[in-house]
Amino acid sequence: MKKFVFFIPAIIYAVFLGWVLIVGGDSIHPIAYAWFGIFVISGAVLSKGLFWGGFLGVLPAIYLIYTSTIGQHGFVFEITKELLVGAIILALYLLYSHVLFYKNRKIVKG
Repeated sequence: MKKFVFFIPAIIYAVFLGWVLIVGGDSIHPIAYAWFGIFVISGAVLSKGLFWGGFLGVLPAIYLIYTSTIGQHGFVFEITKELLVGAIILALYLLYSHVLFYKNRKIVKG
């Protein structure tokens, strides 16, 4: 697997944050910058071949899924989008971890 694949969520998130800054000004919550940092750290750890880096990437996904269930927005469409994005991020990082775990396990077995 190419190493840049692990940074795809961070790149997409950075483009989204940049777009929000350009269009919306200073309307980004500080936790969004923390999640971006976690995406970058997770991508770096995964690119080193350590499967547990995916669990860092799962944290923002769990947060998105949680906030969609408490209904902070009030609109069903926005809640569904937040839940869907969280589920996609969760599945992506779990897939990354799964592939790396079994790739490293295959190398160790010989």
